[in-house]
Amino acid sequence: MTIMSFIKKVMSEALPFVAHSPESQVEWLVLQFRRGVLTDAEMAPYLHLLLSGHASRNEMDGDDGLYKIFAGLGREIKVLMIRCAEIYDIPDLLALICKLSVEDAILVLQKAPPPYEKKGLLLLDRVFQAVNECGDHLLERAARKMIADNTTPVHFVSAYKRFQEILIDEKILAQLYPQAVEGQKKGR
Repeated sequence: MTIMSFIKKVMSEALPFVAHSPESQVEWLVLQFRRGVLTDAEMAPYLHLLLSGHASRNEMDGDDGLYKIFAGLGREIKVLMIRCAEIYDIPDLLALICKLSVEDAILVLQKAPPPYEKKGLLLLDRVFQAVNECGDHLLERAARKMIADNTTPVHFVSAYKRFQEILIDEKILAQLYPQAVEGQKKGR
């Protein structure tokens, strides 16, 4: 064992998770997923810390490299992250993952807001929007598959229909006010 690897090991064990760099945090998460010792519920807070730190760093510093890190992760790790993520973290996680399969989207869409959530529909809208932004009509394909396989959660059908109406409204408004859409794209 070299001195550098020894120092790195000691630092990784001595420092709390939040004190690590994003690269180290992702490495730690991947290691824990591969070990399989922690449950999804035990992994969720660590993923939340990574994603919430990412969101605040993006607001302050711009791209912090997490996109590159996530691009290098294998599909199986990304699926494990989706599986353990709380519904609140899904939009941030999907922004980093970018490409989803229909099965991955179904895994996301089967998550339900907790019963104590007062704005459950708003939360579902954010999740639907995150899946919808993954492109390639992924939301529609996943919804059709879930409905055909009868694997929809209780909340899904009504929330999905509501979201489809929101998308239709957005299209109508974009046709009526194309300058607003162009201004919104420039503002991003």
